[in-house]
Amino acid sequence: MKLACLRSALISWALTLTLLQSARAAEGETQILKWKDGKKAAFMLAFDDSAPSQLKNVVPELEKRKIVGNFYLVTGNKLYAALKRRWEDAAKSPYVAVANHTFTHKGVNNAAELEPELAQCNEVLYKLKPEGKQPRLFGFGRPGGVPWNVTPQEQAEALAKHQLCDRPPFAGPPINYKSAEATVAAVDTAIAKGEMGHLDFHGVGEDWLVTPVEWFTALLDKLEAVRDQVWITDVVSWHQYVTERGSAEIKNLKSDKDAISLELTCKADPALYDLPLTLSTKVPADWKSCTMTQGANSTTVKVHDGVAQYDALPGGGAITLKRTQ
Repeated sequence: MKLACLRSALISWALTLTLLQSARAAEGETQILKWKDGKKAAFMLAFDDSAPSQLKNVVPELEKRKIVGNFYLVTGNKLYAALKRRWEDAAKSPYVAVANHTFTHKGVNNAAELEPELAQCNEVLYKLKPEGKQPRLFGFGRPGGVPWNVTPQEQAEALAKHQLCDRPPFAGPPINYKSAEATVAAVDTAIAKGEMGHLDFHGVGEDWLVTPVEWFTALLDKLEAVRDQVWITDVVSWHQYVTERGSAEIKNLKSDKDAISLELTCKADPALYDLPLTLSTKVPADWKSCTMTQGANSTTVKVHDGVAQYDALPGGGAITLKRTQ
């Protein structure tokens, strides 16, 4: 009987030790979350051709709701010239992300013609957003309905040369979505799949390829209702996050009951790819909160179910989580 009890005690002790070792090994385990802030999906709104109705019906709604939109501007035609001052005023808004839709929207017959179309449009974009660093990334949207006689490789090389990131293929009302319900459902689809969703527009309420204002405001109402689930973002931030996440590596430097240190790196050019990624790190079960420090930045992070979630910059130096209580 005594021998059986001793064996049982040894087995119990060994099992407890194994569980403790497994728990300790898990502490410091870190993941890069698929979308910023741990959201379920990402979503982008795009507006093509510098349509006047975008200034009238879109920008005010985005500003009122604090939702960002991507405006693919054609900066070298008569329409833009007539609206130039209004676009300069609109571009001051943090909810207006300007992007390259070529200088003339006339298309190109070869790679040589593509160069000035991109470069001259970029010159205007920098003037619209002079507060940002140079060089930096801008979004690019290929103009539709015009000749485009360049190969995918030639286009990719030109975009890289001019620090442009390509957007997803065009998809939006009234071309691809024929009702307000179908337009709004694009958000639900993105959430259900956990993917990036997007909708592209031309005129809203008037102009050409018109989306009714009622469809558009219904979409914005939907996005407001799911802010806790969806990262509503601009094309450059989406591109940066996906690119950095795709080549990121995490190295655990140190882990104990009071502190965890790790390193986050990625292969993307830090001069252009400088968006913090959202990480989640397993911490000791008795932590209630911690201080996250990286370089000169420090913030207090609440711990939920043994996990700390926070933002960190790839290549920004060692990341340290210290127990605060």
